[in-house]
Amino acid sequence: MKNFSKVAHKFNVSQPTITFALQRLEREMNSKLIIRHRNQELIITDSGDQLLLHAKAIIKHYQLARSEIENMKEDKLVLGLPPVIENNYFPQVSTLLKDNGLLDKIETIEIGSEATLKALKNGEIDLALMGSINPLVESTIYAEEFDRRPFAIYVSKKHPLAKQKGVYFKDLKKEDFILFKDGFIHNNVFNAMAKRNHFRPKVIFRSGSSHSMLKMIENNVGIGLFSTLMSDASDQLVKLDLLDQDVPRFVTSIVYRRSHKFNSLQMQILEQIRRALI
Repeated sequence: MKNFSKVAHKFNVSQPTITFALQRLEREMNSKLIIRHRNQELIITDSGDQLLLHAKAIIKHYQLARSEIENMKEDKLVLGLPPVIENNYFPQVSTLLKDNGLLDKIETIEIGSEATLKALKNGEIDLALMGSINPLVESTIYAEEFDRRPFAIYVSKKHPLAKQKGVYFKDLKKEDFILFKDGFIHNNVFNAMAKRNHFRPKVIFRSGSSHSMLKMIENNVGIGLFSTLMSDASDQLVKLDLLDQDVPRFVTSIVYRRSHKFNSLQMQILEQIRRALI
C-alpha cells in the first residue's frame, strides 16, 4: 500500500500523522526508509525493506504470543491429528487418555501433516502427531520421533500388478492414481518420485480421506501411494514395495513449538501421549 492517503484511511488517522510517524521512525533508525518523488510515487529503500522484514517477524511473534497466552487459559489441548496417523496411532493414545480422565480435554484438528505443521507454527494448535519426510529439524519446533516406515504402492487384488511383490515407479506411467489433497506429506513423495523418473503421472481423483481412497483402490478405480502404515488396511489390497533406490521414509513424531509453555493439564496429556507412542 504505497500511498500515504490510503494508509491514513486504513488506520482512520490524518495523512500528516502517517508522515510524522515515518519521520520519527527514520530518525530512530538513522536511515532513509522511503523516498517520495514529486509525482507522489513512494519507493522503499533497502533499509526500509530490511525493517519491513523485522516488522513482519515482530507482528507474527506478537500474534503467536497472544494465541499461546489465550490457549493457556483453556482447560484443554488442541491436537493436530492427520487422518493417516489418527487411524493408526490414535486408538492406543485414546485408551490411555480415557483411563486418565483426559480424553475429553483434547480438541482435535484433522488435516494433512503439511497443513498441521503450518497450523502448529501459527499457534492454531498446541501439539501434533504428524508425519514428515525424514526427521523434522527446525529451529522453532521440537520433534520427538516415534516411528519410521517406507512408502509403497497399493493396488486392488483385481489389478494386474497384484501378482508382483514390488514395482519400480517408472513402470507406473500408464496407471491412474488416487492421491491425497494438498497439505499431505504423501504428495511430496509422489511428486519427487515422478520428477526423478521424468514423467507426469495421471491423477484421476484426490481426497482428504484415506478410508475413501482405499475403498476406491479396492474397487480397482486406481492405485495409490501410501506409507506402509496401511499394510493391514484390507485383505482386498496388495502392497507393492517400491524398488527404486533412496525412497523417502514416512517419519512420525510428536511435535510442538519451542516457545509453547504447557500448563499442568496439557503436560499431563503430553506425558500420556509419550507413554503410548515412545
